[in-house]
Amino acid sequence: MELNGSELNAVELNGASAGGSVPDPITIVPVVSVIWSARLLLNGADATDLLSGIVRIEREEGARCLADFNLLLDAGPVNPAEYTGQSVELYYRDWVGGAWREELCFKGWIIRPQFTLQTSVLACECSDRQQEIVEAMEVAAIDTLVGGQWSADVFEPVDGRSRWDYAMERMSTQAASLQCSVEGGLQVTAWAAGAAAYLIPVGAVLDGSLEWVPVELNDRINVVEVAADYRFIRLRERHQDFLWEHPAVEGLTIIDGFCLTWGREDNTEVPDIPMVEDASSGAGYQAILGTATWGKVPATGSGMLCDPPFGWTNPYPDLLLSASWTSAMRWSQRVTEQYTLRVEAPASVAQAGEVISRERIAVETESDREAEFEGAEFTEPEADATEDALGDWVVDLREEERRVGALSCGLEMATASILGAHRGNRFAFQLPTSDTLGIRLEHTLHVQDEILSRPVQCRAKVFSIIHEWDFDSGSALTSIQLAVSQGGGEVTDPLVLPVIPPSTPPGTPPELIILETQLGSRNSSPLYDDELDGFAGNYTVNDLDINPDLEEFPRRFDLTAPEIPENHRDEYTVTQARTYQLAIPNDLLEL
Repeated sequence: MELNGSELNAVELNGASAGGSVPDPITIVPVVSVIWSARLLLNGADATDLLSGIVRIEREEGARCLADFNLLLDAGPVNPAEYTGQSVELYYRDWVGGAWREELCFKGWIIRPQFTLQTSVLACECSDRQQEIVEAMEVAAIDTLVGGQWSADVFEPVDGRSRWDYAMERMSTQAASLQCSVEGGLQVTAWAAGAAAYLIPVGAVLDGSLEWVPVELNDRINVVEVAADYRFIRLRERHQDFLWEHPAVEGLTIIDGFCLTWGREDNTEVPDIPMVEDASSGAGYQAILGTATWGKVPATGSGMLCDPPFGWTNPYPDLLLSASWTSAMRWSQRVTEQYTLRVEAPASVAQAGEVISRERIAVETESDREAEFEGAEFTEPEADATEDALGDWVVDLREEERRVGALSCGLEMATASILGAHRGNRFAFQLPTSDTLGIRLEHTLHVQDEILSRPVQCRAKVFSIIHEWDFDSGSALTSIQLAVSQGGGEVTDPLVLPVIPPSTPPGTPPELIILETQLGSRNSSPLYDDELDGFAGNYTVNDLDINPDLEEFPRRFDLTAPEIPENHRDEYTVTQARTYQLAIPNDLLEL
């Protein structure tokens, strides 16, 4: 086909400045006239002679490439279904220097052939099948290709789900897009504009085709708030020290108190070790730790050590005159760290106010160790326990890798969301296709023009390329859109997670509990207090023969565990907040 009947003045593609570390942009020399054509391969066979009407190829950042063309088939029977899945290669050709120059513009497959009986035209819709290519990949291969971050606590589990969705989740954490190259290979291209690969000078853009389409304010997100909860299990073991002493041995040794009391026939009932153990378990304690000190009633024959000596028989080895022990109980507590992470673009906020998007992340750890901890017998704290400010021995069943992964993922998504919103501006223009050979989605273009004596220029990354080749009119035009980032700012904070907030509830370590003794059956005995913790019993040598109405106390040993504050047992919540500043690139734009 021919446009204005003569060849264009072509330039060498991918040229670079001599010795420069950054190649100079290739300056497009505007087309004056061109002889052009197209070449079509179906399943590797040349089918160019069947092309008719318009060929359209649409390539866009982050999307599958689509192509439409018509085939005018020869007379005879046609089975349109046979064309489904046939491979397609579309080349643009122009006549340069006495020879055809051609460039591949589309590589894919026919996905929907539609045949019109009245015209014998087969309309072919084609695709590079980007999603299907990704869907066939292994997860590890997607990780290597796509990069980015991913967390099972932010997204759904991978197993049994679309690999394309998984790839898009990874892409959502980075300022980049995934699409197929012209040759059909998957590629990830950064959003940020780089050095201009092509310079489109004044006079190259087709007259009247230049258009500026700004992003709407409501879509220009400049603040993202991520509310993230990290909930974990804290294993807590509390120790409580107790002391009980019979009045006979208060301030004395066991043998001295025994001699002074029992030697004078002032002896009483006393508790035994099982009574203390039962009292401890009855109060809710699960163990008496191995450091208990039992001050036992002296053994048979110990009366001979007294002055004066006396006969003494003791057939009960566990009777006590004093006891010092530590009771312990265990329970598990839920701790929730609530993070408020705010990513903001201050320059954009200052210009037009806040446009806020909110995200929520919840991470919770579970562990079989919780049930084992609460139900198991124990004699000492867990090997990995540490003592906190409450005097408790605690083990935090944290999964730090999950917490870090989820919060980092949320911050990266927030950053990408803001950057993406601020590059929603479109700078659009048209060129003859011959002027666009070599231009791809990964390139940055510098466009210059002049409208009504006003200079116009823009330097930004290519967002979309649409080729339209019309065999009937002879036009071969390409529409290009640039994604223009605008926002500004000077400071971008590193996405360092905030420190873990301290989560030990307020309170003080338990104090020693000294248990009382009340003895009955004597005239000097006090009134019995049923609620008084400690030992209750009676004098062995009593006044009942004189006063039979005297109250005999029940022989018992009781203790009460101090009430555990709610915030030591119930779920405990702590908060942490941090704000991150984000500078938005300002692509060159002068209208």
